[in-house]
Amino acid sequence: MLKNFRQVFRRGDTIIEVAFAIAIFSLVAIISIAVMNAGLQTAEASMEVTVARNEIDAQAEAIRYIHNSFTLERELPVQNQEYRDLWYKLSRDSNATSNPGMVNSPENLPALAVNSCSEIYNRGNQASILNSSRIRAFIMNTRVIDPQDQTFMPSSSISRKIEEIVVATNKYPQRFSETLLYPRVIYTNNRALADNGNIGSNNTADEVYEDDDSFRYVAKAEGIWVIAVRDKTDSANSSANKNNVIPEFYDFHIRTCWTAPGRARPSTIGTIIRLYNPELVERI
Repeated sequence: MLKNFRQVFRRGDTIIEVAFAIAIFSLVAIISIAVMNAGLQTAEASMEVTVARNEIDAQAEAIRYIHNSFTLERELPVQNQEYRDLWYKLSRDSNATSNPGMVNSPENLPALAVNSCSEIYNRGNQASILNSSRIRAFIMNTRVIDPQDQTFMPSSSISRKIEEIVVATNKYPQRFSETLLYPRVIYTNNRALADNGNIGSNNTADEVYEDDDSFRYVAKAEGIWVIAVRDKTDSANSSANKNNVIPEFYDFHIRTCWTAPGRARPSTIGTIIRLYNPELVERI
């Protein structure tokens, strides 16, 4: 009798008990992994938003600096105005027959609501920033702001330097592309590679070269661009007279688009900076 009693209490777990224990362990493991994965995605998304904001702020500060510099020096003789040509590049109509700039008509501003970032870079899409016949976008080279900097392209003209400071989609469409990570501007130290939209083997996407001052050419603007539009105060005028009206202000739309981890739809962040026309102030 005692022997049978001991055998009863020494028996192993049944297959049902083992299966139930494994099921509970698997459920706890799956929930734990899901929570960890969600936490990592949240941290990654937060980091990407921070990087996007930093790139937006860098573009905004560069444009403001050029505007403020021209405003301060506009009373100087023309030959002493270092930022005159650069501000004119930013503030002139993109459809002008001579010395065209970056400014577009407000009605041509493409929508930012897209199903994928590829739509923005698809020439056949109306939201495309590369559709040069409809819109002209650009990116600022924040590593070189002064077009009269003699250490930057010393043998080139001011107009050629400005092309490398204000990199436009109509001139260098190959330098604008979607991003596989987050919005960023990649620099290279090889202008020939930059002209071809090739970042090369040495570029600031590599942390080794991130702070290298010799990397001063925009190789790629991934997932970020700027569109300038004029004010609407001349909307009542005919199309023929629009270009003869001096805009009161300019709005610079700085936009980004990328696919955050764990999201099917793209993430988009944008900001607008309004700068009043210094030339209008001169006429008061």
